[in-house]
Amino acid sequence: MKASYREMFDEVRASKRLNEEVLNMTKQERTQVVKKVSISFIIAAALAVLLAGTALAAAIGIPQTLQEWFGQQWTEAGGGEEMPKEQAEVIKSLVQPVGVTAITNGVSVTLDSVTPGEGSVCLMLKVKGERLSGKWDFMRTKITGGPMEKMAEGPIGFSSHWKDLGTTEDGTQVFLYWFDAPKGVNFLEGGEMELRLQDIELRDENPVPPGTYPEGIMVSADLEGTWILPFALEPLTDQPTLTAKSACVPCTKWEWGENFSNETTTEITIDIQDIRVTSIGYSYLLPKELVEFRENCDYDRKLPVLNLKGGMTIEGLDSGHDSSDPQIKGSWDFPVDLSKVESIQFGDVVVPLKQAKK
Repeated sequence: MKASYREMFDEVRASKRLNEEVLNMTKQERTQVVKKVSISFIIAAALAVLLAGTALAAAIGIPQTLQEWFGQQWTEAGGGEEMPKEQAEVIKSLVQPVGVTAITNGVSVTLDSVTPGEGSVCLMLKVKGERLSGKWDFMRTKITGGPMEKMAEGPIGFSSHWKDLGTTEDGTQVFLYWFDAPKGVNFLEGGEMELRLQDIELRDENPVPPGTYPEGIMVSADLEGTWILPFALEPLTDQPTLTAKSACVPCTKWEWGENFSNETTTEITIDIQDIRVTSIGYSYLLPKELVEFRENCDYDRKLPVLNLKGGMTIEGLDSGHDSSDPQIKGSWDFPVDLSKVESIQFGDVVVPLKQAKK
């Protein structure tokens, strides 16, 4: 794509405030008082309940594990409050607990759990520190080990993004971090890995939007330090798969002149091959013309949607794509029970799926 909102060089900088969303819910319970009490006592008690409800509001609804997050996504996608047993078992089987913590310069970072995919790995992080009450960013992130060892040497652009899930009552900030697999890397292969986070910039003290610093100007860290979080990915290579041989799907072609002048768009169709769907994500092969070098031209691919029995749909997430790689890989909003899947859809094109032969 010409300007994917998630493309960045993670080893240089990674902004985690791309998608801010605080999940707040409140619950109140009423109890009956069976003995006579004074008006002042009732007012004091009511005030105490109100204050307690306010304090708890920040914590209620904030997922503490990836299972809880995926459960919320299931409900928001129209699955209802009660998740079927089979769907819950799929999520449980694919979420891997970690529970490792690193503390540096008064900031505690805990890697709670991870879920690997073919195209990306999703990590839940919990961060706490007295100076982190406002907006802030880790200035550098890096993932090494495991299948990442297949990565070519030298500077490579990585794609990643963060999602802020909110702050709990004790001040712990909960985040999701998606790190997309570079070309040739498959996180389902598993292995011993390491997440390294380095230096923190406090946005409230340096209110300059990301990406606006003059070229060549280094930004100093407000909180220096390195947080090293080792974790092991269990191999998940033997995943059930649904497939389709090919499909003709919609795509937008972008063309522009020098310095992006005279930009035009054209709606076209492209033939994709070897469509594969697992509980965690999807992949397919692009036609040759979309992989070959092209000047002043790019293509905006449609993200797929899974159609489930009963009319429920699940949106696909895009993974970072090397323009020289014919294979596109992505993930779903949450791990999916494939027995309920009927088709995959690109725009208005519905593609039936069938069980892959073992």
